[in-house]
Amino acid sequence: MSKKILILQHSEWHSPGPVFAKVAKEAGVVLRVVPLWSESAADFADFDALILLGGDCEFHQVDRCSFLSEEKRLVRAWMNLNKPCLGFNLGYQLIADAAGATIGPGHVLSRGVIDGHITHDGREHPLFQGIRTPCKLFKWHGQVVQSPLPRNMVLLATSRDCMVEACCLEGRPHIIGLQCDNYIDFPGDLDVWLQHGQPVGQDIIEDVRGLAAEMTADFSVLLRNFIALIK
Repeated sequence: MSKKILILQHSEWHSPGPVFAKVAKEAGVVLRVVPLWSESAADFADFDALILLGGDCEFHQVDRCSFLSEEKRLVRAWMNLNKPCLGFNLGYQLIADAAGATIGPGHVLSRGVIDGHITHDGREHPLFQGIRTPCKLFKWHGQVVQSPLPRNMVLLATSRDCMVEACCLEGRPHIIGLQCDNYIDFPGDLDVWLQHGQPVGQDIIEDVRGLAAEMTADFSVLLRNFIALIK
């Protein structure tokens, strides 16, 4: 029977990119995308893995995105099941919060493509096998997972903009978060972001165009590695 992955989407313009569909088809995995602003994700028991995307609201903005309260409860319940979970940006912060980390403002507003440096623990982690360091990360956030991490979390990647770019739970490598948005469609999604009033500069667009193939290839590897963690 095919494995099933539940993907939680936080805003219309933060959609899963085409790599998800391509890799899932190759791996024989079924994807179910739930738009949280219009649909509940409470019925998740039949899924084998959970992926949490980024979004246009901050971690603490429950008044702006009312679904966040329910989602925080859902993430905690999912982690209690000890099933594979992968979060990006806002989704990563939801995982980290459930694990006891503190979320707060970063020292810079991180936007654009930067170098991510995989730590020793990251190089040993199954998610990053086949990915070189430094790797290119597409960033769009002001809130970060604060350092130091709780003792039950392992640092997997870092950067000049963000001390905790990626981490997993101690002894549970299948529960992972990354602060980047590398799942998006490069460079097409930047046009969509511009339509929603995001200040995407021409320098960022040019960087993305030049690095799109590399970032897409790396994300394909990362996603295949995550699917391999689904028992």
